[in-house]
Amino acid sequence: MTTIKDIAKELNLSTATVSRALNQSRLISSDVTKKIFETAERMGYVKRQICRSRGRAIFNIKLVLPHHKERERNLFYELNTLIEGIQSGFTKCSINLLCDINSDQFKPFPHKKGGDINGFIFAFHSPSKAVLNTLKNQGTPFIILNRETPNLPCVCSDSSVGMLEIITHLLSKRSDLQPVFLSLDEFGPIHEQRLNSLHAACQKLSVSFHPEHNTHFFPNIHSINPSIIQSLSKQYNAFICVNDIVGTVILTELDRLSIPVPQTISVTGFDDSPVRQLSRPLLTTVNLPVAEIARRAAACLEAQIIEFTPPPSLLKISGRLMIGEST
Repeated sequence: MTTIKDIAKELNLSTATVSRALNQSRLISSDVTKKIFETAERMGYVKRQICRSRGRAIFNIKLVLPHHKERERNLFYELNTLIEGIQSGFTKCSINLLCDINSDQFKPFPHKKGGDINGFIFAFHSPSKAVLNTLKNQGTPFIILNRETPNLPCVCSDSSVGMLEIITHLLSKRSDLQPVFLSLDEFGPIHEQRLNSLHAACQKLSVSFHPEHNTHFFPNIHSINPSIIQSLSKQYNAFICVNDIVGTVILTELDRLSIPVPQTISVTGFDDSPVRQLSRPLLTTVNLPVAEIARRAAACLEAQIIEFTPPPSLLKISGRLMIGEST
C-alpha cells in the first residue's frame, strides 16, 4: 500500500509537505499541491479516512511523561489535572489519549502496526534530537509542555510574573529584604528560568540580589540539613525556594532549629504542588497553572493537526501568587 512517505520519497519532498498538500493546506502552493495529487493518483495512494464518532473526528494523541528516579518528583502536580486540561483543549474533535514514559530508548513509533499517532504532547521535558528528527521526518505535529526549548512549539508557565509578585509581596512585609534562592543541582532549565526571573524581579524593585553569590544549591532533597539552614538564616531573612517540595523541607528544618517563620525568616515556594498542603505553616507559593497550560497546548496541537496552523514557538501562561502563613 502506497503511503505518504512513498510519495514524499518519489518527489524528494518532506512528508509534512505531502501531508499538508493532500489535506488542501493553504501553506502549500497550488502547483506543488497539483503535482503531489497527480503523483499520489499515479502511485495508487488511498487516503485513510479518519474514524468518526457522533460526527466528530477521533485523533490518537500520545502524552509522553518524564521518567524520574527521585520519587518526590511525583509530587509536582496532579496527573488528573494534566489529563483533564488536555481533554478540554480539543474542542473540534475527540481524542484517544495514549500515555508513554520517556527514556533513552523512547521511540515515537515503536510498532509498524501499533496504530497511527496524530500528535504528541511532551509534558515537563523536552524530546531528544533523535525523537525530534523522527517526528519532523514523519510530519507529525507535537508540542512541549512547560519547557522553554528554542525554536520548538512550547507552552509553559511564566515564572517572571510569579517571581515579581513574590518579591513585591515580601517587600510589603520586610523593607530590609535580604533574599537567597535555594535550589537543587538536578533542576537544570527550571532552575535557570526561575533564578533569572528572580534576578529580574529584584532588579526592577531595587532589591539587592546577585544570582551567583545569593544562590545556594543542594545536591538533592535529602541533603538539606539543619547546619546549612542555620548558617543561611544568619545571612538572609527570606528563603525563596525553587519549588514547593524544597520549601516544605526548609520549613521543617527551620522548625527543628526553632527559628520562627515568618517572624525571623520568610519562606516561599513555587508551583502550588500537592505537597504544599502538608506544609506548616502553610507555604506561600505561585501556582503552576497545569490545567490551563495543558488546555492551551492541546488547542495548539489540534490547530496543527486540523488546520495545519503553525504553532507558536513559545506561549507563556502566568500563575497567581497564593499567600500562605510562611510570609
